[in-house]
Amino acid sequence: MRPPAAPTIAIVPALYWLRSVMAALAGFVAVLVLALLADQLLRSLGLPPPAAQLTPELGRQALAAWLRAGCLLLGGLLARAALARRA
Repeated sequence: MRPPAAPTIAIVPALYWLRSVMAALAGFVAVLVLALLADQLLRSLGLPPPAAQLTPELGRQALAAWLRAGCLLLGGLLARAALARRA
C-alpha cells in the first residue's frame, strides 16, 4: 500500500502573509507622506486657495490631482519593491 499523495494545494506560510501586509502598510504610509508633502509644496507656491475655499480654476485642480496620482504610483511601486525584496 502506497502512502497518500501530498496535497495539491500549496500552503502559504503565515510569514509570507505578514510580509505582504507590511509591504502594503509601507506603501500606504509612503502615499500618505508623499501626498502631504505635495500639498505643502503646492501651498508654499501659492497655487491652492486657503483652506475651506473652492478652487475656481480647473488647471489647479488638475495639477493637484496629477500630483496625488503620482504619489499613489510611487507608493505602489514602493510596496511592490518591498514585497519583491523580502520574498
